[in-house]
Amino acid sequence: MNGFGERQRGLSFIGVLVLLVIGFMVVVMGMRLVPVYLESLEVGNIIESVADDPEMRGASRSEINRALNRRLSVNALRGVDRDAITLRETGAGIEIVVDYEVRVAMVGNLDAVASFKKTAVVPR
Repeated sequence: MNGFGERQRGLSFIGVLVLLVIGFMVVVMGMRLVPVYLESLEVGNIIESVADDPEMRGASRSEINRALNRRLSVNALRGVDRDAITLRETGAGIEIVVDYEVRVAMVGNLDAVASFKKTAVVPR
């Protein structure tokens, strides 16, 4: 056949270009957001380790706060502001709440904002 009347199959150059741009955007988003989520997991592990530490049972708010700040500093977690940490009395003990947001520059003037809230209770 000479090709007249047959439809072409496959992607055009423009189609391939669009797929490459979308793929590039997904890779950039992943490279910028994965570290933020890994840091969030580390924050959760830190507050859980403080809550599970036998030495922290019956500790005062200031002792718990010092332990949290020390562990956050040792792990070099810069995304968590110290003002994001709240300690409050509950019936079971002292509840640690870390509630924070991280803003990540994506492309140009577009930013992504990730909000995290981690909680744990230090028993009495």
